[in-house]
Amino acid sequence: MIPSLILMIIKKNKILLIQSTFLFIFFLLLKISVFAQLNKEVKVGILLGFTGNVESLTPSMADSAELAFNEVANEIDLTNEISFKIQRADTTCNNTNKAKNAAKKLIEEGVDAIIGAACPEITKKIAEEIFIPKKVLMISPADSSNELTGLKDNNYVFRTTPPKIRGSQILADITKDRGIRNLAISYSSNKDYKKFAEAFDKALKKNNIKTSVMVPHNQSTNDYSKHISTLTAAGGDALAVISDINSGGDKVIKSMLDIGMFNTFILPDDMIEEDIINNFKEKNLKKSFGYMPGLSNLGSKKFMDLAQKSGIDPDSPYTSESYDAAAIIILYNYAKIYTENNTNDIIYDISNKPGIKIYPGEIKKAIKILRDGKEINYEGATGVEFDEFGDTFGSFVEVDFKKGKLKGKKLR
Repeated sequence: MIPSLILMIIKKNKILLIQSTFLFIFFLLLKISVFAQLNKEVKVGILLGFTGNVESLTPSMADSAELAFNEVANEIDLTNEISFKIQRADTTCNNTNKAKNAAKKLIEEGVDAIIGAACPEITKKIAEEIFIPKKVLMISPADSSNELTGLKDNNYVFRTTPPKIRGSQILADITKDRGIRNLAISYSSNKDYKKFAEAFDKALKKNNIKTSVMVPHNQSTNDYSKHISTLTAAGGDALAVISDINSGGDKVIKSMLDIGMFNTFILPDDMIEEDIINNFKEKNLKKSFGYMPGLSNLGSKKFMDLAQKSGIDPDSPYTSESYDAAAIIILYNYAKIYTENNTNDIIYDISNKPGIKIYPGEIKKAIKILRDGKEINYEGATGVEFDEFGDTFGSFVEVDFKKGKLKGKKLR
């Protein structure tokens, strides 16, 4: 009786030991699995035109992007969850084949996200043919072409610089606030300016502003007499010149100044150049106005401080947009850990209202907030807020000309 009882106890202890061993191994494997999932390396490609048309700009853009990654690089509790590996690649800006090859190489090396590209045709091509099919997230800090809006990208393409067409809405709003109710439009025959002028005209109509005439000008002609006659005959409270100084816009303004027809000009950012400002010095056209890309006051100040401490020129074009693109990619990857959402919709969750506002230098703070299960609203350096197409609304400064000088009036 006693020996059989002992045998039963031994047998039961063996079963308990086996069960305990099994549970220990199970939880050990689970812990290893979770650690492996958290201790993840995320490869990010910085794909810009390091040679070619914009080669003077892109080094500062890349340095600004890496500035964001440096904020989390030496934090052990963060790198235990995710470590980022940065790889630069060159699109050349004007060679589509080389850009595609660079993009394909990044795919082969296993990149998870792309900061780029910068040049319009390049961005669209590599997005459509390479990154969208491979389901790789892509955030452009510099491509403002209208062609990206409405691209069928399944939420894989975003940009931290607004499309050119966004400026048409801003310009229409400023025009309304200035009390103008009737104007003429002269636009460059370039297709982008034509689209801008059409969108501007549509936005004006919504603001109950009449367009007396809308006619194109051609940069290749030296005789603007017929064009000027058409604009003069139509008349209006002001003349909107949708162009740039290399596409005939300067010639239209000069002709109008010579005949004294209009004394109020409405200008998009491409027209606000030093040569134009010098023309205004000769004539006190204090009623003329326009807009330029601007930065949100608090976010831009924080970015400038960060950039200057790292030896980066914050005034170099698209540096703040590049920092924001990198920051969003960082937060997107951490948000995937702390939420049940594993889709690119997370980008809207972390970048748009509502949530605690996050500015440059606050990436670690944002990750802690996400870890605590709370919402963030990444404002960044440029006031990021994405629309349904993945385009940011951007920040703009309303400007006018007082005493021959360009003056900022209002942030929009």
